[in-house]
Amino acid sequence: MNNDIMAFQSTAFATRVAPLGRLRVATGVLLALLAGTTLSPAVHAQQAQSAKKSAPVRGIFANPGSSPSQPLLQGTLPEPTAPGAPRSQLVDEVVAVVNTDVITRRELLNRADLVERTFRAQNRPLPPRADLLGEVLEQLILERVQAQTAKESGIRVSDADVDRAVESVAQRNNLSVPQLKSKLKDAGMTYDKYRDDLRQEILLARLREREVDSKVQVYDGEIDNYLAQQGGGTAPAGEQQYNVAQILVPVAEGATDAEKAAARKKAEGLLKQAQGGADFAKLARDNSGAQDAAQGGELGLRPIGRLPAVFANAVVDMKAGQVASQVVESPAGYHVIKLLEKRASSTAIAAKVQQTQVRHILIKTGPTMSADDARRQLVGLRDRIVHGYDFGDAARRYSQDGSAGAGGELGWVSPGQLVPEFEQAMNQLKPGDVSQPVQSQFGVHLIQVEGRREAEVSGDRERDYARSVIREQKVQAAYEDWLRELRDSAHVEYRVNRQQ
Repeated sequence: MNNDIMAFQSTAFATRVAPLGRLRVATGVLLALLAGTTLSPAVHAQQAQSAKKSAPVRGIFANPGSSPSQPLLQGTLPEPTAPGAPRSQLVDEVVAVVNTDVITRRELLNRADLVERTFRAQNRPLPPRADLLGEVLEQLILERVQAQTAKESGIRVSDADVDRAVESVAQRNNLSVPQLKSKLKDAGMTYDKYRDDLRQEILLARLREREVDSKVQVYDGEIDNYLAQQGGGTAPAGEQQYNVAQILVPVAEGATDAEKAAARKKAEGLLKQAQGGADFAKLARDNSGAQDAAQGGELGLRPIGRLPAVFANAVVDMKAGQVASQVVESPAGYHVIKLLEKRASSTAIAAKVQQTQVRHILIKTGPTMSADDARRQLVGLRDRIVHGYDFGDAARRYSQDGSAGAGGELGWVSPGQLVPEFEQAMNQLKPGDVSQPVQSQFGVHLIQVEGRREAEVSGDRERDYARSVIREQKVQAAYEDWLRELRDSAHVEYRVNRQQ
């Protein structure tokens, strides 16, 4: 999938109440800051739903009882400054070391200020400053780990990719690029920083596609089972789901036998406490080195097939409320596991789905037509259409798809029928809108939505709809697990900060 068009359109920013609320701040938050003026981009569904779980922190201060790799940070951090106001020379102190990279105090405070301005622009209540700083720091760590992985994988984002991103953001918000620059300046952001953040967002989206989305497959048997469980729209008992909580005593890569033995001994001590009736959630918050520690180690309800294999083997025969009889070992370290809940899924297939009437113009890419050339042609054609040229006439004349003779008409389509890049762009359009050029495996498209309606799911569409639902669930679960593994495998050192 080519994410050039999609990645940067998001306001990849969401909160979930944890105790504080799980704050996720990706680079798309820059657009959210402008929501109080004229920009209001759509929330990217994949990112807004993903749960990036934070390490056990209080503000940026790790709990005293947490992993030795997360020492207590001393001192306090200053309150936010006004946009563009100078900071003290101390802001360049190192807050955390992430493998071979560092996160500076300036970076942390600037991001926190940006988030606070975003909350205010959206009239949302602000979390306590210390809690906000802790969540922002963990998000910066997650971004840094992903960026390092992308670099190691050879993923690159060119200046031309960023140029197209900027142009599309501006056009989608009815602005010229100079007007967008002006809006950014008014909001206290430099254009260069904005471009850097867009580049980062595109990079992380491409990494996710490569490492997660492209590897998820939906099999016919899964569709058969899903449809059988739904019983034609009712909600019968489905497959068993398990809510597991864990306490992780981490073991660093390359640890000595003595260090491993000490970690196991600590885990076994925690196991005895849990078996003796101690509050498991408190044990997890105070002692676990996993990212879900702040949530009491809870992973959330999921089918057995979406649990890590070592967890699945441990809990499959357990009863709700039981603690596993032994410590479980994994590449990340030693785990104490408790089964919080086990129940049958009751999700039912929707009786109706939203269908979209859509048409498109396709220019195929290949040896004689680069993607950049196709985009340039379609940008010019789009400008003509916006100024009155009939879309159907343009499709009949220029489109290289089989639908050209019908004016590019694809008819009424249901979720899951179209390739993801096309469908994702289509879903962001209002009836009558014409998209920016969208690249797929078939070439580059212009898309126009003509209408939307609610429709019954017919027999020949049920499988497409079920495939879409299953894929979304599998991708989301795989993404969460992948992020957790990335974070747990990273070497993160929290540096002491003292306010001078």
